[in-house]
Amino acid sequence: MSATPGEEGEQRVMQLELRTMAHGGLVGFPNAGKSSLLRAISNARPAVADYPFTTLTPHVGVIQYQDFEQIAVADIPGIIRGAHENKGLGISFLKHIERCRFLLFVLDLSTAEPWQQLESLKYELEQYEKGLSERPFCVIGSKIDIPESKANFVLLQEKVKQGRLIPVSALTGENIEELLMHLRELYDGYLENTKIDGSTPVKW
Repeated sequence: MSATPGEEGEQRVMQLELRTMAHGGLVGFPNAGKSSLLRAISNARPAVADYPFTTLTPHVGVIQYQDFEQIAVADIPGIIRGAHENKGLGISFLKHIERCRFLLFVLDLSTAEPWQQLESLKYELEQYEKGLSERPFCVIGSKIDIPESKANFVLLQEKVKQGRLIPVSALTGENIEELLMHLRELYDGYLENTKIDGSTPVKW
């Protein structure tokens, strides 16, 4: 038996970053109702409370359809103004949105001028990564069961002309079925795009 002298090996220090992967991402300000909505549409059970930043790490819920197709939706922790400058741990939250195939902007209809929430959220996404805010999306108006929300939704319809607008209530279940059907439309569109560009779709 013979052997040759070995050589000194290599050493590396590697930093691995795990980002949540889902088909759709719920994007909104703190207390916009994202966690309550995820509980209403999926099997996920994120914590729900009436104070900001209840969600500090993304939660993923899976929606199962009758044809056994499954759509994963992530509850992204609340984004605040200045998030792209890392305010409110913004960058660590924004990174998760990169891996979502379509965006679900959740606006609190009980607050004045809810369309400004959408403008701010899109601005933060665009400042973080150019083109991120242009992914397929829909706008979800939450807390429609609150009286002032109905008037605000009418104003929102006048201000927002792009994307589907769906007013929902996680508390009463109003329009949840409509939202689930539209999520499937967004998902089917994603599958069709993967066929066109020859990529492999993400399945759950």
